[in-house]
Amino acid sequence: MTEWRECKLKELADFNPDSLTAKSKLQFINYLDTGNITKGKIDKIQYFNLLTDKVPSRAKRIVKKNDIIYSAVRPNQEHYGIIKNPVENMVVSTGFVVLRAKEDKCYSDFLYYFLTLPENTEYLSNVAEDSTTAYPSITPDIIMDMDISLPPLPEQIAIAEVLSSLDDKIDLLTKQNKTLEDLAQAYFRKWFIEDASDKWEEIPLGQLFVISSGKGLKKEKFTEHGQYRVLGANGEIGKTNEYLFNERLIYTGRVGTLGNVFIVDREPVWLSDNTLVFRNIKYFFFVYFSLKWANLADYNVGSTQPLIRQSDIKEIRVFMPDKERLDSFENLANSIFAKINSNQKQIQLLQKLRDT
Repeated sequence: MTEWRECKLKELADFNPDSLTAKSKLQFINYLDTGNITKGKIDKIQYFNLLTDKVPSRAKRIVKKNDIIYSAVRPNQEHYGIIKNPVENMVVSTGFVVLRAKEDKCYSDFLYYFLTLPENTEYLSNVAEDSTTAYPSITPDIIMDMDISLPPLPEQIAIAEVLSSLDDKIDLLTKQNKTLEDLAQAYFRKWFIEDASDKWEEIPLGQLFVISSGKGLKKEKFTEHGQYRVLGANGEIGKTNEYLFNERLIYTGRVGTLGNVFIVDREPVWLSDNTLVFRNIKYFFFVYFSLKWANLADYNVGSTQPLIRQSDIKEIRVFMPDKERLDSFENLANSIFAKINSNQKQIQLLQKLRDT
């Protein structure tokens, strides 16, 4: 190995280099908020006409190709990414710290992989939890002062290219899983919505499962190298060495984020107290897609924050077809999700390899 040197991130990147001002003379912007990117995946960009629209006050940070963005609020939620294909006039929230690598010293992809290592995410999350602000947060200075072992630039590029190839494989398998689930959902829609019969019995969905809440996990129980995943309303939120469930189940958000529906397939996990857990399910995939079809976010009854009640979910009405049709769908969905589970195991192995 060639000689590596120790340095601070502030030596390798400019922080928050460009801001939107009256002198920018832009007629429109494409705006990315902190909640609309997770682990590099963007789900929404908002268009604003600067002459006619009410623009969010936080829409200030101009980004360019290869800029790294990292949410300063709740780092454990992993709202970060590297801008590879910026849309025209792309602006991000001031809730992000923007890093622009100094090209003569640092390769942006190498810096991105370093910054998003699980141990660095955990470090920034711990700093945020100790902050005195209203929400757990960090300042740009915290990132700027981080230490990094830096190889020469050619070696940085070689390392980043290997990691990027692993990410490409992960992305391909993730897209394949989405296609497979979309296929199963299309069968559900065809068999149980479009071809529904008025002879089918209408029942409350709660007849087909037992529902309960997850349980809060104390902060000291979270550990970077824990054996089991801790799951919240948006998916994984950490690791622990204890688990609550080890069975096939469905869960969704109870408070905060509503509408996401997930499957856990006989994996020991801890489900947080902001989730609702469906167990002892009769016709597992029929229930799963019925919950997704119901759009659970519409059942929000919260005032200060989104909230959904167990009783409301149990009273969702569904039409029950004959047993033969249900059994056929369960068999079909089982075969599709067996492939999804196989892909997911490959994804987890590739992620572990990449992080190692």
